[in-house]
Amino acid sequence: MKLGILNAINPRESTVNWGGSPVDAYVRFIQSVGVDFEAVGYEVAQGQLPALSNECDAYVITGSPRGAYDSDAWIGGLKNFIENGVQAGKGFVGICFGHQVLAHTLGGHVEKSEKGWGLGLKSFQISKSKPWMNGGPEQLALYFAHQDQVLTLPADAELLGGNEFCPIALYTIRDQILGIQGHPEFSRSIMNDIVENKKKSGEVVVAMEAEASLENGSPDGQLVAEWIAKFLGLK
Repeated sequence: MKLGILNAINPRESTVNWGGSPVDAYVRFIQSVGVDFEAVGYEVAQGQLPALSNECDAYVITGSPRGAYDSDAWIGGLKNFIENGVQAGKGFVGICFGHQVLAHTLGGHVEKSEKGWGLGLKSFQISKSKPWMNGGPEQLALYFAHQDQVLTLPADAELLGGNEFCPIALYTIRDQILGIQGHPEFSRSIMNDIVENKKKSGEVVVAMEAEASLENGSPDGQLVAEWIAKFLGLK
């Protein structure tokens, strides 16, 4: 299977140590559950997109510091690609910004939340289970790093999980699209980098609260990697 990683982070503007590029981090994350696939990276934030939807069998859209509602030319191009890809029957998994831009493109609505930053290790309830979740737990913990939230889902979306701060944290559309607000691909070191960056930017209270949350347990990233692999037909 050929999996396209649509990187919405400009590596030249990121101070996070990804252990290579953001694409490398996503490939390692999915490979961690023992699946075999061919990965193709596209630097979407620098204007690079597949020429045709069928260049790959499915696509993963990464996080980004930008908003799904922003007017950047590359975001407009990504939305067009999503529309065409969905019509062509391609599977999509969206993480954070990816989760948001998929919902926003397909009829939902995304805004910068008045609640502020969701940063650190956060738990949320699983309200509905799907076959690729193998029964799954009733509660999931992931690293989060976002201000924007999906406020309204597309009409044909199913809400699978959320919490009081972020009611729409997990959704699916027709078993073709999976949106995840948290960051299952983040290692502890990546999360530490993000927290340190918040300290340096002057958002000390937010950073300190996030830092404390990291000691409250471990994220369920490996379980979500299994879910993604099964959702995309890699397992």
